[in-house]
Amino acid sequence: MGKSKKIIIGTVAGVTAAAVCVSGVLVWHHHSKSSSVDGVAYVMPIRDVNSAANTVSDLQFSGVVEPQETKEIKLDTSKTVSEIAVQEGDHVNAGDPLFTYDVESMQLELQQGNVDIERMENEIASNKQQITQLESEKKNAGADDKLTYTTQIQSLQTDIAKSEYDIKTKKIELEKLQNTIDNATVKAEIAGTVQSLKTVEQLQSDGTDVLMKIMSDGEFRVKCTISEQNIQSIHQDEPMVLRSRVDDSSWKGTISEISTEADNSQNNSMMYGSSDDMTTASKYPFYVTLDSSDGLMLGQHLLVSMDDMSDDSIDKSGIWLYSDYVLTDEDGKSYVWAADKKDRLEKREVEVGQTDDTAGDCEIKSGLSEDDMIAFPSDSYQEGMKTTTNPDEATPEDDGTDDGGSVDEDVSYNEEDMPVDEGVIGGAEDETGMDSGDADTADGFSGDSADEALPDEDADTAEGGAADGT
Repeated sequence: MGKSKKIIIGTVAGVTAAAVCVSGVLVWHHHSKSSSVDGVAYVMPIRDVNSAANTVSDLQFSGVVEPQETKEIKLDTSKTVSEIAVQEGDHVNAGDPLFTYDVESMQLELQQGNVDIERMENEIASNKQQITQLESEKKNAGADDKLTYTTQIQSLQTDIAKSEYDIKTKKIELEKLQNTIDNATVKAEIAGTVQSLKTVEQLQSDGTDVLMKIMSDGEFRVKCTISEQNIQSIHQDEPMVLRSRVDDSSWKGTISEISTEADNSQNNSMMYGSSDDMTTASKYPFYVTLDSSDGLMLGQHLLVSMDDMSDDSIDKSGIWLYSDYVLTDEDGKSYVWAADKKDRLEKREVEVGQTDDTAGDCEIKSGLSEDDMIAFPSDSYQEGMKTTTNPDEATPEDDGTDDGGSVDEDVSYNEEDMPVDEGVIGGAEDETGMDSGDADTADGFSGDSADEALPDEDADTAEGGAADGT
């Protein structure tokens, strides 16, 4: 074999050895990169975060329309009612009579009181005349009798003072009595509908003095009830949507009040639910103030649920994510953090379609499927991190390390562990003068021929190694 052929064979052997070396270096870098990423990211199925498929809440309530103001009409139980002028369900205007007290006995009492006042006034006049007579006689009486006259006069003056006081007291009583007689007919203070009308017997049985309630006209609100198991799921000022039971009409409003006193009476504001405990759990009323009550009737029943605030003009289908899940890189491309086929975290490029500024979500036209798993973005995320569907296994965001370690022992390498094919690399070291640590020389290979594979400055070395090997 000629010398030139030996040089060529040596060169080819060197190229082959270098190529294998490069492959080993790349594999090693790949495994090192994967194994050097610490932390575990929590990922969720797309179906759990798809805002097009999920509703804000599965809770639905039954509500009844009632007025914003309810006026309680109380009865003076010390008096007798002679007539009730309304029936339950009647509509009344302000000033309309509701019921009338029996004033016959009051009028007799008033007359008797006036007689008593007149009697006391006559007694005062008589006592004053007696005092005048006694003072006149006292002037002509002897010294021993004057003390007797003085005592009689003082006694009469005391009687006059007492009678004057009794007259004042009686006049005050009669004024109140007269006022009661004048206002014996109780009138409505507001326009509205009569509700909860009770008989006197029912008042005595219930131990209350509320004879009836007047539900005001005008703006309405909706009363609902919620179980004690779900009361934490609603909040004051939360938007609600209310729908008719008979057609497609709907109204919007906000929760204006959540009562802390249980209302366990059977009413029309029962909550729908599947729990067996729902029938025995305490229920608490809450009230929804309407943005507009146009088209509603007092006492009308509605279906009430939480309002997701979405733009009704957008027909949402496919995958929609809240905008916080979608990030933009320096090139203006949109991406999400997703789990790859090996359950490692990756930046997944996605195509964004329509956006709903009201609801704060956007359409994902491509890049994700319903079977994918994604993570809520975090500054600590790196590509190659392990992923988990158990939130307890995830690395806390304020801790950049995973206490259990995240290095995959199956793929971690150090310099001594680099793949080596002794039959090739070893021979190449003898013939070419290169070993696996000669990274700079290995990186220089790019072509298929010896001339292309070796940099100019290493050509002599390769030839020399090949020549020596022969």
